[in-house]
Amino acid sequence: MTDAQCASETEREVVAVDLFCGAGGFSEGLRQACDDLGFPLREAAINHWDPAVQTHEANHPTAHQYHSKVEQLHPPEVIQRLSDDDTDLNVDLLVGGPECTHFSRARGGKPVSEQKRMSPWHVLDWLEKLDVDAFVIENVPEIQDWGPVEDGQPVRDGSIFDAWVNALNQLGYAVNWTQLVAADYGDPTTRERFFIIGRQAGSVTFPTQTHGDDRDDLPDRRTAAEIIDWSDLGGSIWTRDLDDGRKTPPKNSTMQRIAEGLRRHCSDAVAPFADVLETLGKDDIYRLREERVVPAAYASAVADIVKEPFLVPLPDSPAVMSATHLLRQQDGAHPLDVEESPVPTIATRGGHAIVTTETRSLVMPRNGPRGDLHSNTLYPPEDRPLHTVTASNHDGHLLTPSLVRYSNGGAALNVADPMPTMATEKGGVVTPSSPVLRPFIDDYEGPPKSPYQLLGTITSRDRFALCIPKLWPWGLDVQYRMLQPRELKQAQGFPADYELVGTKTDRTEQIGNAVPVNLAKNLCKHVLTAEDPSLATFGGGLADEPDADIPSYEEVASDD
Repeated sequence: MTDAQCASETEREVVAVDLFCGAGGFSEGLRQACDDLGFPLREAAINHWDPAVQTHEANHPTAHQYHSKVEQLHPPEVIQRLSDDDTDLNVDLLVGGPECTHFSRARGGKPVSEQKRMSPWHVLDWLEKLDVDAFVIENVPEIQDWGPVEDGQPVRDGSIFDAWVNALNQLGYAVNWTQLVAADYGDPTTRERFFIIGRQAGSVTFPTQTHGDDRDDLPDRRTAAEIIDWSDLGGSIWTRDLDDGRKTPPKNSTMQRIAEGLRRHCSDAVAPFADVLETLGKDDIYRLREERVVPAAYASAVADIVKEPFLVPLPDSPAVMSATHLLRQQDGAHPLDVEESPVPTIATRGGHAIVTTETRSLVMPRNGPRGDLHSNTLYPPEDRPLHTVTASNHDGHLLTPSLVRYSNGGAALNVADPMPTMATEKGGVVTPSSPVLRPFIDDYEGPPKSPYQLLGTITSRDRFALCIPKLWPWGLDVQYRMLQPRELKQAQGFPADYELVGTKTDRTEQIGNAVPVNLAKNLCKHVLTAEDPSLATFGGGLADEPDADIPSYEEVASDD
């Protein structure tokens, strides 16, 4: 590349159109790609749904948004509006994700809309009326089966898809397509989508994978744990409706999924609890809360029954003692008794610390708005009196500190024992957790998963919930909540500060319909910088046919 070409490339300005823009997954990926490349961006974005347009406006203030259906606009006028002096602009890149639900097999036997299935055909009109260098279209893999509709049901013979690709070829585009997984490009979701790229000059290739597990040359795929807000652990499955009147106790189907998650992700000791849990539904939970009183008709008989007093054995809670010791940072960090061992050689960097383990018990309150939660304030039992003791123990639990190791299975250690060797690679304070209980993700459409796996495909409806098993001396609870839009958007690659407009349902739908941002970024960057030659580059391949007659969708659909 010559110096003049380099200068020209540095000064390049990208003109782009985002059809069916939604919340802006493609637009955000394109913006980030242009930022990385140092290219100024002029963009027009079109969508017919008001919440999506408002979201796009909030996050892309320099773009020109159109609250309209793409077929209702005149493409040259849209591009002219991007120009500072009303001159014709060449479009570097057109992106879009046409309606896909009426192609997807996940729709089952529901009738399909012919009008919504024709949305990819509208792309042809924009390409025909504009000077577009390249395009990237996203959809579901089933678009390859695109055929006519008979009696409300699709004929999956691929005939209309073939006609559509042929029309793209007539417009002078080399076209290729493939399926890509968002996790391979830095988004923590397994979402897999079908991408079609067309270019006026150069062959069509796809970006190389940027993330992969068990590969030395690539960073690992990101996991769901990265986007989960661990400060919000949810509410108890037994009291979630009491804490929030808009909710109800879990249905039996939810209980069954939670039970399966306990079996898969916790130790076998929890299996009996899971067996009981899967038999319960919301009506059972309501019944469990009812006060069990003796009917008046039987009161006298019960009063006459005399029982001998008895004792209930409780779990032992052995007393623990702690000893102050000296901890070294070198020589394996073996603790030394401060009363019997001399202080070792003092290095210039220091490297010694006095360590005292405080072993007094604490009370964890159960009542109040944050009862039982991890952030509730614990207090020493000598600081205040215990509240009135009731049959349901509304006051608290007595807790004794213990030490949990990172390595060797994470077993809890008696605080009276010497502290184990401090490993440098695991530096920092560790929050102890039960070794037999692990959080998991409840997936409405599949088996429960570990949060340290990829999140499944994010849909336009609630699908994933966080489950936190919680162990108490007298039983086991499960904290449960749905993943929120603030988390789901980051699973789709949106920045944490990306603003979503609308109700929670609106925001969830926008996220589910969006193109994963990091995948979009890699696609756009690849198309904008690819220089792969093709026969068309030398005039021997595809060329725009001046007299190309692109048929209407109605003609193609009726012919088939």
